[in-house]
Amino acid sequence: MEDITRRRMMDKVLTAMLCMSRASWEQGTAAQALYELHCAFPSEIGPEYFICMAHDAIVRQAEDGRLTARLCQGDAGSVDCTVILEPVLHAHEMTADDQYLNAAQQAVDYLMHKIPKTSDGIWSHLAGKVELWVDALYMGPPGLAAAGVLWYQESYIREAVRQIDSYVAHLWDKDRHLFSHIYDPVKGEFRRKAFWGVGNGWAIAGMTRVLDLLPADWSSERRTLLATITSTITAMLTHLRPDHLFHDVLDDPTTFVETNAAQQLAYTILRLHRKGHLDSGVPDVKDKWVGAALKMREAAWGKVDRWGLVLGVCGSPSFDHPGTAAEGQAFFLLMEAEYEYHAQARAQ
Repeated sequence: MEDITRRRMMDKVLTAMLCMSRASWEQGTAAQALYELHCAFPSEIGPEYFICMAHDAIVRQAEDGRLTARLCQGDAGSVDCTVILEPVLHAHEMTADDQYLNAAQQAVDYLMHKIPKTSDGIWSHLAGKVELWVDALYMGPPGLAAAGVLWYQESYIREAVRQIDSYVAHLWDKDRHLFSHIYDPVKGEFRRKAFWGVGNGWAIAGMTRVLDLLPADWSSERRTLLATITSTITAMLTHLRPDHLFHDVLDDPTTFVETNAAQQLAYTILRLHRKGHLDSGVPDVKDKWVGAALKMREAAWGKVDRWGLVLGVCGSPSFDHPGTAAEGQAFFLLMEAEYEYHAQARAQ
């Protein structure tokens, strides 16, 4: 694919994403994609995109510290409202405007002290009742860990890792090596035990971001986190279809064929490869995984229409049917950011 054709389509996907109505997690995931795109294409995609999205997140910050919580007439989420924390932190880096710093401090205070929790201190995915959703692994820990790195507060990184460990303990199936979707800790039972493809994608992408933020001397934590990520990827790949996509529920072929899990997995594998984690974690299958990621990327490209809409993702607003969604657009762009690094390294 010629670079000019690729960039034109990426611009269409980006424009389509910006045109979509967004709830808190969609605003945050879109902003993260725009931040990572800026890092991958610094001379072509400026910081104004993620900075402006960070600005609107703090405009709509709730009194309890949840970013974007006043978007769409209120938000039922807790950690969903902190997924934009890292872009807000980088907006402060870029602008030196203390409104971003103050908003980030309030969001961190919410995660550390105010967020609804289980009796043993695990973050609830919802604000109104305590439930554990696998999505939370992308929504909360990466931003808190990023704050810990930027502000030299290892306690924040430690809490991010503790939350990941707790979610893994409750949602990760030790036999199947996949994450279930929703657990009710009050009743002690799963509300949705299904191995949702996009949910597993949220998990591995979020954990990989945290992996990159661990202090150099945290070797035990790094091994544990990487082992969970690579075991989950191994399990996911056993359910990859011949067209290099997944079913909505990974092990249920009666569910619809879904696009975004492949984008999430391609992004995660390429990022792990770029950071050298595949060499230490799964050296024997590194090349096979990268090849699979590139094929999943090609499959996702085949799902983009002439308007830049990524089709066949878990569709907004109910996410129980094939359709379009802001996070489907965002993960296409995140995947392309990682592919850009891969292409540059291969060209050297």
